[in-house]
Amino acid sequence: MHFEAIRRHRLVRRYREKCFIFCSSAFVIPFLPGIYASLEKRWQSRRTCPGFHVTELQNEFARFSPPTPDLPYLFSFIGSTATARCAGGSLLWSMPADFFHDTAADFDRALHGQMSRTEHCEYARRFVAVSHASKFVLCPRGLGIATIRLMEAMRMGRAPVVISDGWGEPTGPSWERFSIRVEENDIAKIPRLLERREAEAVAMAEMARQQWEQWFSETFHRVVGWCLHTRRAHQPEALGRFRAYPQLFRPIHIRRVLRPWYHALRHILHS
Repeated sequence: MHFEAIRRHRLVRRYREKCFIFCSSAFVIPFLPGIYASLEKRWQSRRTCPGFHVTELQNEFARFSPPTPDLPYLFSFIGSTATARCAGGSLLWSMPADFFHDTAADFDRALHGQMSRTEHCEYARRFVAVSHASKFVLCPRGLGIATIRLMEAMRMGRAPVVISDGWGEPTGPSWERFSIRVEENDIAKIPRLLERREAEAVAMAEMARQQWEQWFSETFHRVVGWCLHTRRAHQPEALGRFRAYPQLFRPIHIRRVLRPWYHALRHILHS
């Protein structure tokens, strides 16, 4: 849950200054230096580097499709209202039905292992088909501060609209050239904002794909490079861990720490 097995590993204990984590989990505490996709900006330090999701491991159908000016949707969103927890999210769900499809029921079934392989593939294909038909793809935060939709949009060659106030973008890509940042409380302004920028959509989409190829397609080499940069710049390890431990008192982490004890106590009382 909090990398306990990794932190106790003999190689980490012996070569702690050489050990880094690459993590795409939604809820993280940076006990070790490394690359974190869902680490909030306020908790970042010189020990950590903003990361990304590896799209090839998530959606095998998310392939590039050349953007054109005559795509039917100005923007689209396919996702679960149960996971996109950004402020003002209720406004997102009230946008025109042609652009929005709530997959909360599918997500819940997948979470509990009730979705077959065929159903999962159909869900992934539907997301890709709608994204390919869109000029912009909405990318609100998911369970964590980041969302895999951002990387999928870039990989497919679509301009992403990032809706996550606490997200810190990975260094390197020219984000302002191919993406649009919208504050969570300004969701209602999205349709008019994108109408004004519709003429830029194709150029932004092409740049998004180019930047994905440059920065995120060669995953291993990019991660190693960022880890080496972080190693040269990060804070002393003791100070870094001191900054990490107070995050255990955030409500989401308190619940995760106490949950096993709670279930163990219930089992004892039941017995």
